[in-house]
Amino acid sequence: MFKILKAEELTENIFLMEVEAARVAKHCLPGQFVIVRTTEDGERIPLTICDYDREKGTVSVIFQIVGATTYTLNQLKVGDSLADFVGPLGNATETLGLKKVAVIGGGVGSAIAYPVAKKLHSQGATVHTIVGFRCKDLVLLEDEFTSVSDKYVL
Repeated sequence: MFKILKAEELTENIFLMEVEAARVAKHCLPGQFVIVRTTEDGERIPLTICDYDREKGTVSVIFQIVGATTYTLNQLKVGDSLADFVGPLGNATETLGLKKVAVIGGGVGSAIAYPVAKKLHSQGATVHTIVGFRCKDLVLLEDEFTSVSDKYVL
């Protein structure tokens, strides 16, 4: 079981969840995802890894309520557990050797852009981040992007 350490609404119908998953956190790289099941007999859904902390052993995901499983996921609270949290899966975004980059994201899809910008920034690259949202009430991760970007364009 994977304990939920943080569950918060970021904007209308878009939520962040931080999960205790030390093995997953240990191997995460930007651009990867996890497969989540809320219960033993629940549907498996893929969610993008938005952030991770190897020292704390945590992984954060952002999701939008679009169906029954994301609705059920949102009903879970801090202290509850997920049945499965499998990953990291997928190919990581290649970042080595890049010196000046533009990282672009839109809507809830910006969740995958943040760890890429963060990694590039930590490697010393000049990072220009461009993100777009349908309206100002749906803006995600503005402080996070600003902290890892040399130029942030909303």
